[in-house]
Amino acid sequence: MDIYNLINQKGGVGKTASTISLGGAMADAGERVLLIDLDPQGHLTDALGVAESPEEATLSRAILGEWQGHPRDLVVAYREHLHVLPTALDMFLLDRGLYMSQGREHRLARVLQNLTDDYDVCLIDCPPSLGATTDAALIAARHRPGHRGGLIVPVEAEDSSIRALRLLLRQVGTLCQVMDVDIQVLGLLPSRLDLRDGLMTTSVLQALHDLGSPPVLAEIRKRKEVREAWRAKVPVTEYAPDSEVAQWFRELAKAVRA
Repeated sequence: MDIYNLINQKGGVGKTASTISLGGAMADAGERVLLIDLDPQGHLTDALGVAESPEEATLSRAILGEWQGHPRDLVVAYREHLHVLPTALDMFLLDRGLYMSQGREHRLARVLQNLTDDYDVCLIDCPPSLGATTDAALIAARHRPGHRGGLIVPVEAEDSSIRALRLLLRQVGTLCQVMDVDIQVLGLLPSRLDLRDGLMTTSVLQALHDLGSPPVLAEIRKRKEVREAWRAKVPVTEYAPDSEVAQWFRELAKAVRA
């Protein structure tokens, strides 16, 4: 199972919607996809109409070693090739629990190792923070022999996105150095783009392209189908398969899996 993070400590950048529709595009291509809601706010869980995990058996408790069951028992089969590991209320406590735990950075990776033969791809919707939970997600998406993985960074075309990106890259670099791992930033995903906003949007978008590394993987522009799919609680690739935005996510899936 290849593990990718959709990650940005800056909220409101289209991270959850991108996780869902990228997963839908990959599932449509025949891959077995697991979506993980690691955000305590539970937007992915809610957006797909999936029930939260019962309090006695949750991903947070599995990560902290407080629940000894198989993580497969936490997974919800949303579609044939698209499964979800939902959040629960105790996800708000995971950061604190991890800070008090030994080997905290590797705990999520160890849980997911039990699912490695069940899926081709795992997409983690990360929390909008740079805490211990995010560190655990970063380690889970590290380069591993025989597996692909890395970070996909949804961004908005506004000035604050550049600073947020620098903070994230600094955290990734520090973690790689301290933990002696290789975490690859696959690229940026400008989303919710509205070119009608004029120079403010186009100038920041150009600045993101000019970075060169990490590259821009795709551009997801504002389209009504994204909002409608969210309301319908399905990926946009299912809600409007012939739409322009669905095709953008299919192209993104190809770029990530190339």
